[in-house]
Amino acid sequence: MKPQKELRNIVACRIFFKELLQSNLFVNTDGSSVLVTPTGASCNKLFGVGVVKEAEKRGKITKIKISDMTATLNIYTAKAFHVESGVFLAFVAKLHVRANTGKGFLMIVEEAAPVAEYVRDTEILTTAKRTMERVELLRNLTLTKNELSNGVEHAENTLREPVKHYAIDDDKLDALTDMAINAVKGVWLHHNKTTKEMVLDVLGKAGNSSMDRMKLTSELEKRGLLEEWIEEIIEELIEEGRCYEPEAGAVKVV
Repeated sequence: MKPQKELRNIVACRIFFKELLQSNLFVNTDGSSVLVTPTGASCNKLFGVGVVKEAEKRGKITKIKISDMTATLNIYTAKAFHVESGVFLAFVAKLHVRANTGKGFLMIVEEAAPVAEYVRDTEILTTAKRTMERVELLRNLTLTKNELSNGVEHAENTLREPVKHYAIDDDKLDALTDMAINAVKGVWLHHNKTTKEMVLDVLGKAGNSSMDRMKLTSELEKRGLLEEWIEEIIEELIEEGRCYEPEAGAVKVV
């Protein structure tokens, strides 16, 4: 699959795959069917970024299993491109309600492009922020009308249907919050693990010799790490007993 310079600027909802898969409320808007999610997002298109788990060609259609850390989603495309497992893929997909059922949907890819891992991480952080904002609006629906701000009052009117349909309560809001928090934690834990591996890799190349902290920091900055991250990771590795300071200003792998 050849990288594209960018996806076109298409308005599409940004929700975690897990929330999307929990969604089954369809409303008609301007003659088209729109999916409304448990947090109140209205979707007929989805912008997502994830890692490809599997791609299967079925005649002219390719079925792609893609994960965003919260769940694995099936998306489909008739476009002629090849994508492999492990690739990070950004896509815009149109939501199609399954014919004659009124329930369920298919995600048909309109545009897609391979991207770097940091794009997936950034998308998780962005989606988590938007999810938390929608959850906060839902929590505010418990306020009295006099306490509602104009924005929340508007939200109260538009969110009544999904609140009733999904039987939204504090427990479900807590679960949606945990979903967003765990996705962000997943990004951090992966980043933390990867960063530690990078530090140990550089130290390992020094063999039996110790390495000056300033030189170590310089080498890691060339790999895109920020100085404050490097210092924090080095201290964690020392606390874990995976490296130590044989002398002031020098670091060595245990």
